[in-house]
Amino acid sequence: MKTVLSIILIFLTSNIVFANETFLKVFDKETKQPLAYANVCFQSVSSKENFYFVTSLNGETKNPVKEKSKIVISFVGYETLIDTINPNEAKVYYLQPDVFNMEQVVITATRTEKALKDAPVITQVITAKQIESRGLETVQDVLEADMPGIEFQRHGGSSDINIQGISAKNVLILIDGERMAGETRGNVDYSRLNTNDVKRIEIIKGASSALYGSQAMGAVINIITKTSKQKFYVNISSKYKAYNEINYPNLSKSDENYNFEKNLDKPNLNINAVTGFNIKKFSSKTNFVIKSTDAYQLYDRDSLIKEYINLDTIIYEAVHKTPTSIEGTQDFSINQKFEYRFNNKLSLETNGTYYNHHKYDFYKDKKHDFYDDFSYGLKAFYKPDEGKSIVFSYHSDIYNKYDYLEKLDEKVKNYSQQYQNPKITGNYKIGEKQMLTAGLEYLHEVLESDMFVYGEMQEKQVSNSVVFLQNDIKINPKLNIIAGIRGEYHTSYGEHFTPKLSLMYKWLPLTFRLNYAAGYRSPGLKELYMNWRHLGMFTIEGNENLKPETNNYFSASVNFSKLWINTSVNVYKNYFNNKIDGQWAKDQTILKYQNIEKSSLFGIDYLSKVKLSKAFIIKGGYSYVYDKNSNNGLRLSGVSPHNANLQLEYKFKKGFYELLANITGKYIGAKDFDVLDEFEYRGEAIEEYYKMHYDDYSILKFSVSQRFYNSVNLVIGVDNLFDYTADIVTFNTSTTPGRRYFISLNVAIEKLYKQFKSN
Repeated sequence: MKTVLSIILIFLTSNIVFANETFLKVFDKETKQPLAYANVCFQSVSSKENFYFVTSLNGETKNPVKEKSKIVISFVGYETLIDTINPNEAKVYYLQPDVFNMEQVVITATRTEKALKDAPVITQVITAKQIESRGLETVQDVLEADMPGIEFQRHGGSSDINIQGISAKNVLILIDGERMAGETRGNVDYSRLNTNDVKRIEIIKGASSALYGSQAMGAVINIITKTSKQKFYVNISSKYKAYNEINYPNLSKSDENYNFEKNLDKPNLNINAVTGFNIKKFSSKTNFVIKSTDAYQLYDRDSLIKEYINLDTIIYEAVHKTPTSIEGTQDFSINQKFEYRFNNKLSLETNGTYYNHHKYDFYKDKKHDFYDDFSYGLKAFYKPDEGKSIVFSYHSDIYNKYDYLEKLDEKVKNYSQQYQNPKITGNYKIGEKQMLTAGLEYLHEVLESDMFVYGEMQEKQVSNSVVFLQNDIKINPKLNIIAGIRGEYHTSYGEHFTPKLSLMYKWLPLTFRLNYAAGYRSPGLKELYMNWRHLGMFTIEGNENLKPETNNYFSASVNFSKLWINTSVNVYKNYFNNKIDGQWAKDQTILKYQNIEKSSLFGIDYLSKVKLSKAFIIKGGYSYVYDKNSNNGLRLSGVSPHNANLQLEYKFKKGFYELLANITGKYIGAKDFDVLDEFEYRGEAIEEYYKMHYDDYSILKFSVSQRFYNSVNLVIGVDNLFDYTADIVTFNTSTTPGRRYFISLNVAIEKLYKQFKSN
């Protein structure tokens, strides 16, 4: 009898406990399917106590609150939902898909968190799902596919970025808000950027130096890396693409040049693995990347015609027999991040990354270029109260370049750049209408190179001390004004001040934005101190009297947004002063850096996203730029004035299965400019300009993504669908090898395990 009573008592007790534990459910509003792993945040109204949860596979999470609280539910690709909830209250929520990412929280435009629709300057966002669903492997692929007005061109042995007619020297690329060391003509090492670890990419066009300092004259690209709140996770992804070219199909180990030749035919393979955990107050994330690409060569199919401007002579050059060589590569990197949350107000984060990169060329000189990088950092986040926060960070990045001696298996350093960058940033909310942002920053750069004194490594240093202030004022629900200023002291040229002013007015469904921003770029250490003999042909000299490049950027935009369409037009004008460029001496033996005359850019950007139905979305953009870079009637700019992209997306979802098909096209318009040539004419060596024309072209990509249980994603596709290649390959043309098929697979192991366990 006692046993029976005990069983009854246990049963009743368990039912009481179960009855007291209430649950919330989160569903997709369109498909009515549960949303697994949605983020749910509770904040008590009076005590401000916070709780964080993630929904289960069936879209559920418990209600832990003990008093009336605010609840915020967010999930990538959906509009954030905010509500109030009481203790022991069970609710069902339906999240609306955010096809235009307007609810996406961004930070780059103001260094504070804002919904994309509230950013004072037009901010373009590319999400992890957009990258993964199309099998995009490099950041270059991502930016070119989604951003009109962005081109990557081949220059020597590396890629050059150009945005709205602005070169890499005036484009700032950040990883989680931190600068990258190791520039080549202003370009960072793009191989360091791991698309598998990208949470989102935020792009701000125009000057942003008031917030980000030197180099942010033309654009800021901030790559935000992934985080996870799951207790334990393991993700593995891989991508394989067909060979660009098999240079040595019958390669044998007995071949005298076996070690050299095998490196040119490495597979186009990218393998990424990430693992991490969140245990109470401590979290960890470890990321490994191994990837390689094969080398290939491109041959001209057409001859070059040089029609000289001031001569009655036309030169028809024979088709060039020397190919343009694209090096093969092999990369390895490992990143480790730790976070410790002391309480709801204070947390500490550390991270470190090691990376190395081999670049295999076609020269049989028993050496190749090798690069490595070690970066580390520390961040402390303190949020004493709602609307108040302080972030302290210290970041160091050391990038080295070497000649790798293949026979000796040794490396000889020829370049090293290091950044040391401590900074502190604070946000303080005044009432309900103002947010003050202020910061102190110190940037110290050390460059060691053989370009300062011929034949020996020498070190140069420069420092920059900065203070900046920004006031974000919400006059009323319709009008928002942001003003800011940056002051700095640079050890090479002294003081410099940079202002900005933005205005946003909402007259729904229209949003108007006006923006003025000054920008600048400090002269680089090579531009200040270089004394280098270039391939024995001429000398490049620095100039210690250089002033910083500056610009004034003006833009006006209007955005129209409804449930089925989001479109915007942005008109801008960019005025440049004291641009730094090389100027030839009369005898053509010395190229010396100088501040040159003024120039300007005018442009129009158009972006549009249309939801044709639940299944079909069309996205596109067009960019027009007029680069007023001319001299005595000569057109010197090699920028294509017309640029466009288009994407058609089809989505099908049923139960555990989701299909996403994409056709993405990029159009590069024709361009004409004048090129200076040196040649022999009637027995004399002369210089004269000839007109150069490049035809327009388009490149299309097709991909099909199939996602199972929200944990396995299989992508198959083809790059360069219509097999376009350039007739004449130069720095101003595409270097695509033609049509290439690819396949990629991403597996979230712990999600897949939980799904099967649940089933």
